[in-house]
Amino acid sequence: MEILEIKSNAFNEGTWIPVKYSARGQDLSPDFEISGIVPNAKSIAITLDDASHPIFPNYSHWVIWNIPVQEFIPEGIPCGKLVDSLGGAVQGVAYGRNR
Repeated sequence: MEILEIKSNAFNEGTWIPVKYSARGQDLSPDFEISGIVPNAKSIAITLDDASHPIFPNYSHWVIWNIPVQEFIPEGIPCGKLVDSLGGAVQGVAYGRNR
């Protein structure tokens, strides 16, 4: 059985996500490399939750779903509810933005 693994060139596991990828920076989404995707996968969803948020534990900063199955998702996904460059993927709202 394959193990689903996700990593990013933007940061290492267990480290803080750089300011560049926050609303205090350029507010970019990081890139993602995914391995171990099962052959019958229909789409990919990503959630970015903040387990160390001081006021709202496990605060959801970003969610995107209906990404076509692919092993690399590029940095800087455009803002907006629908993402044409990712096959019509849909983004949820965090901090009042579609990001």
